[in-house]
Amino acid sequence: MSYTLATAAEVAGKTKPTIWRAVKSGKISATRLEDGSFRIDPSELTRYLAANHETAPSETVQRSETGSPYGEMDAKALQEAITLRFTVERLEALLATERERAAELREERNQWRDQAQRLAITHEKTIAVSPSPEPDRSGLVTRLLAAVRG
Repeated sequence: MSYTLATAAEVAGKTKPTIWRAVKSGKISATRLEDGSFRIDPSELTRYLAANHETAPSETVQRSETGSPYGEMDAKALQEAITLRFTVERLEALLATERERAAELREERNQWRDQAQRLAITHEKTIAVSPSPEPDRSGLVTRLLAAVRG
């Protein structure tokens, strides 16, 4: 499991911009995902906090002055809440991706439908404008004589 910037900030008792600046300056290693969001390994956050002589994430549970909704939870409940939040964020990202995909498919379907309608109209005009050719009713002998004379 890894933290988003927001969850890492809540666990560390910092603000999201503070964690972002630490990632940007290289003080915290983070992985950037395709959607542009970052994931921070919990051990990396602990290392950063220890390097700055701050309390580790497991000790921040009792900090209520941060305004974090996790301030009064025990360590197990905190870990579960963070895991659930991370899962919800992943599901929301997946849902957004699927909604985009559905919109693209809908647009593609409409384009195909429009093209089929244009082709059907063009085909109807072609049939109405060009009369069908009369079949050649001459016999085999007549055609052979015409070819020999010809």
